[in-house]
This record gives sequence, structure tokens and C-alpha cells, in this order.
Amino acid sequence: MDILEKADIVINRNKIIDDLFMSIYSFSTENVKGYIDYFDLKNKSLLTVGSSGDQIINAYNKGCRDLTLIDINPFAKFYINLKIAGILSLSYQEFQIFFFRNIGLHKNNSRYNLELFNKLSNTLKAIDYDSYYFFESIFNKYPVDRISNYLMNDDEESYKVIKNINNYLQNEESYNKTKKILGDIYFNYINENIFTFNSNQKYDNIFLSNICSRIGLLELKELIAKLNNNLNVDGSMLFAYIWNMDYNSKEENFDLYDIYKMPAVRTWLKDYISEHHQITGISDILFSPDKKSDLVLIYKNKK
Repeated sequence: MDILEKADIVINRNKIIDDLFMSIYSFSTENVKGYIDYFDLKNKSLLTVGSSGDQIINAYNKGCRDLTLIDINPFAKFYINLKIAGILSLSYQEFQIFFFRNIGLHKNNSRYNLELFNKLSNTLKAIDYDSYYFFESIFNKYPVDRISNYLMNDDEESYKVIKNINNYLQNEESYNKTKKILGDIYFNYINENIFTFNSNQKYDNIFLSNICSRIGLLELKELIAKLNNNLNVDGSMLFAYIWNMDYNSKEENFDLYDIYKMPAVRTWLKDYISEHHQITGISDILFSPDKKSDLVLIYKNKK
């Protein structure tokens, strides 16, 4: 089955493809801006998950020049190249019109405007022809609202949150600064499940995003131990991003995912929690500062 056949199945929702992460996250659902400065990225290497591409773009903004994305989603590479082409070709306002589902108070923006796609398409073709061919094909075949609703994940944060959690989207000035440096960006892409990833490649930094919320503590511990073999000495791994959580919480929260049972987390993962940081949470940005902040757990390889 080729990639366009897989896209047809996802967009038409007529059957499930085994082991396929079904949709693309248009933007990160974590505060990348809030944690990225805890990592030494300048002229370092990074292995990251995240089909939105925001981890890649924000890391590049911090001077990382050896970037590798691993994602089970076969469409992730195409979407990240689309987003890069968008930054290089579109104004700040045009980028928001094209990529955002919601803009300010205007809900259900009809994103993926074909006129704007035509404006960025030559840049996309120059960056990666396969990405251009993929989007040219599906935009010609399906209405944009169907692509928006079925190829993309519905879990998109608000306009205000997306701008505040990404350095490159803070304002027009930050966007234009990113535009100036992004022309030389290159990233390696591995279309694989992180749990079956088997490589001798070493990295200075590894970002696991919020994978921790989908698995048990034993499975997470095994994943950290395995990926430690891919981490350089003095390298850092973000192995948990946890929404609305206090590290010192005494609550077990048995109705939630294992990662929210902080007493158990502190016990089971004590050998891997080198640093913990409370950062401005998604709910803090959207509502008020008395909400719980988000928590990131970081492992440092000191061996």
C-alpha cells in the first residue's frame, strides 16, 4: 500500500490501518517554549518525537543543527516540510490563516486555503518533492475541510496557547527571525515506532513529548533504559511531559494514567529523575496563573 492509499483510508475513515497513528497533530500540545531552555541544543544533536514539527522548528531556533524526527505516522515528514515551506513563503498572518483551526475569536477557520497553498507550493517542491506531491495530490482530490477534519488531529490548542508555547510564533518579529534562518534546515526522518527503535546512533538530547501518558510506569522505565544507550554522556532526555501536575503531589489519582500517580512515579523512576521542572502550563496560559503548572521530568546521562 503506497502513502496516498493510506491517506485515502484515513481521510475516508473506511477502515483501520494496523499500527498507523491515524492523524497529524497540527501543533504541539505541550509548552515547548517552557522547557526548551533546560537543554543544551546549540550545535548539538536531537532525537525527537512529534508529528507537528514544533519540536524540530523550536530546536533549530535554539541552534540545534543535527535533528532527527522519529514518528510512527508516515505523514509526519510531509506535514513538517509543509510547515517549513509555509514559514518561508507566507507572512505571519497568512501562516495563521493557513495552519490554524481557530484564529483569535474566529472559530473553525477554513484552514489549508488553496490560494495560500499555491503560494508556498514551489518552496515545498524545492524542499522535498515527495511532500509537495503528497499535498498537491490530496488537495486536488479532497475538499480542504475534509482534510482538516480527518487527516489532522482534533486536539489543537487555542490560538493564544499555540502562539505562547512556540518561540517562532510569539509575534511577527519572532516569526520573521525564524523565516530568515530556516532556509537551511535539514532533519533526518525515521518512520518507526519509538518502542521498536533499534539503533547505535548517539544523540545529545532526546525528547519523548507526552508518550508517558499513554503507557504504564514499567513500560516507560524500560523505554528510558533502552534509549539511554542512544544518549551521549552528559546528554539529556525529556522523558515525561505531564499536564497540570505538581511534582510533590501526594495524590495517587488512580482514575488517571500511571504517570499522574506521583508517589509511584517518584519511587519507580527515582534512578532516572535527574531534574524536574514546573513550567507555565497550558491551562495557565489560557486561563489564570492560579491553575496548576505543567511538569517535565528530565534524565541526565552521567555515566
